[in-house]
Amino acid sequence: MRKNIWGIILASGFSKRMGKPKLLLPYKGKPIIRHVIDESMESRLSGVVVVVNPEVAELRNEVSRSCVSKLVLNEQAGQGMSTSLKAGLMNLPLTADAAVVLLGDQPLVSSDDIDAVIECYESNGGPLIVQASYQSKRGHPVLFDCSMFPHLFNVTGDEGARSVLKMFSNKICFARIDKPFPSDIDTPEDYEQLLRKEVKSNEQSDWQKSNTCRR
Repeated sequence: MRKNIWGIILASGFSKRMGKPKLLLPYKGKPIIRHVIDESMESRLSGVVVVVNPEVAELRNEVSRSCVSKLVLNEQAGQGMSTSLKAGLMNLPLTADAAVVLLGDQPLVSSDDIDAVIECYESNGGPLIVQASYQSKRGHPVLFDCSMFPHLFNVTGDEGARSVLKMFSNKICFARIDKPFPSDIDTPEDYEQLLRKEVKSNEQSDWQKSNTCRR
């Protein structure tokens, strides 16, 4: 039976290391946050909640123009990522079986990656936690069964769900994804690297098209 699984996109950081709102930086013709939203909407998630910092008006407006299920303003964003996670959980429907946590600064996470985590959950009898594993490196998305929500409400500061993952490490099922780890975009150097990957990808695409035309 298909589960009622919702996505929570954490997007209420202050972009201190970037020096400007990183989620609004352009990548492949649209802001970074729109990539995360669009891939989430294309996945098998039943709905998507996005948690933003109300002080970043442009980001709030950008998210409000999307088709997400709910936009949540985190007035406590300055107290760390844990506040965004709890704000997202509080805005899930009571019927949610599980929540998939995504980061707003990971535009390379695809709908297939999200679906791989969901499939792992549904096909393994509903493990308590499912975490994406990219060529053996653990990362997001991370799915939490609703039975884990009380533990998530106990996290504090900027740790996110790290302490919960550590506490229940023996309850984690890994969704194996055969692709490079989709890094966070935190610094100008991270963003430059992302753009270099885009240029390289475009060059490879042009080369493939050119060779196809010659055949």
